[in-house]
Formats: sequence, structure tokens, C-alpha cells
Amino acid sequence: MNYSQFTDTPLPFEGEFYLSRKKKFDELIFFVHFYDGSKRQMLRHIKMVNDLGFDAFAFNLQGTHRDLLKHPPVSTHNAFGVKHTYADQIEKLLNEIPGKKIIYAFSNPSASAIEAMSRRLCSDTTALICDSGPTVRFLPSAYKLFGEEYKVQSLLMKVTLIVPLSLAWSPLLHKDIPAQLETFPKGFKILSIRGWRDKLIPPAHIDEVFEPHANLDWSKLSLPEAEHLTGLRDFPSEYIPGVEKFLNSVATPCTLISQERETDY
Repeated sequence: MNYSQFTDTPLPFEGEFYLSRKKKFDELIFFVHFYDGSKRQMLRHIKMVNDLGFDAFAFNLQGTHRDLLKHPPVSTHNAFGVKHTYADQIEKLLNEIPGKKIIYAFSNPSASAIEAMSRRLCSDTTALICDSGPTVRFLPSAYKLFGEEYKVQSLLMKVTLIVPLSLAWSPLLHKDIPAQLETFPKGFKILSIRGWRDKLIPPAHIDEVFEPHANLDWSKLSLPEAEHLTGLRDFPSEYIPGVEKFLNSVATPCTLISQERETDY
């Protein structure tokens, strides 16, 4: 698929294509950023996959806990929660972008990617990379998020916030992930990237997501010194070869290698 023809077409949620200078593979890498992040914070990862010969796509997820009063998060499937409205956005973009796609998702929004993929029965999504998530133990993850990322020091404040804001993410608290993963095709390939020093989502909690599912062909990229989402930034010599090996195993080489293209980022 030549995505250069779509670069001038406005897409929802500030969607943007990032084309490889020398495209080598048919699949598009479709990025889903971490909670409270943005597509700009994916640029390091986008450059990596571009250098490996993949076109990429990224967008801005709309809605966080700050928007709850203005826009109650109810999905098109009548599910309450930001997780499910994120899945709506991912599903809409997957439907609009043609061709085969590999999803590359981060932290707990990777659960939204799994939901969107399940809704579509993984049609035209051929593999999944999850970096630093997701977890089926959402409450401990949320508790640590308030302390580690938002620097809430008061135990009372954290306990007061954790329940309503966790329910605003999803009343199901990720208990819907197992049923969604069971809809994935037999042998579906997943790479799970985790840092052993991750305080928000420990590797053992990620294992609990994928291990029960015999239909998945999943593998781990373990980074002993990495923390939450710090793998590529701090340990590129371990991170990049692991991702490259996985992508080479799931992607389809282009029949015709494209000429070098200009990029603008």
C-alpha cells in the first residue's frame, strides 16, 4: 500500500502518516500512544520503525479524566468509560485506513487497542506490539500512577481519587480483556515489551494478560533495567533489535522497494 497518496487527506483525531524514506514492508505501523500522551511523543518510535523500512501512522487520543464533566465517556457500543471511547477512535481510524496494519500500543491504552481489534475480528491487523502494558490489575496500576506520575503524596487523596477515576476509565477494570483476546485468530503474534523496574505495571501483571490464551503466539522483550515506557529511550541497543526481529518475522517484504522519499519531521 502506497500511503503517500493519503498524506493530504484530513483524518480524524489529528491522524498523521509518517512515511519511511525507504519503504521495505507492506504493513503500516499504527501507533496508539500512552494515556495523557500525544502523537508527538511517539516520534522516537516512529523514527525507529521508519528506519526499519515501515510507514507509520499516529494520532491523538481524545479525552482524559479532565474531560469527564464536559463529555461523559460513552462508547458507540454503549459502554461507559474512557477505555471504550478510545477503542471507538482506534476502530474508526482502522476502518478508514486501507491495507494491512501492525498495532504498536503503549501502557493501558493498549487495552483499548485490543478492544478495537476484537470488535473488528483482527481484520487487516496482522500483529500487535504492547509496550509496558496492559494489565488486568487496573486498580494497583492506577494507584501507582497517581503517586509516580501525578505526584499525589497523600494516601487519603490517592484512595479518594482512585475509585471514581478508575471507574471512569472503565467499570470493567480490564476484566473484559480475556474475552476479547479469545476472539483473536489462532497463532496471532504479539510482542510484549516490559521493563523489570516498571513500578506502574510490573511484568508479572502483563503476563497475566497473555498467558491464559493458547490461541496467541506471544513473545517477550524483557529489559532488566528499564522502567515504565523507558525502553527505547534508555536502552536502544536492546530495544531496537528485539522489535526489529519481531517485525521481520510478521511483516511482508515489498515486491518493489520504493525510491527514497523525503520526510518532514
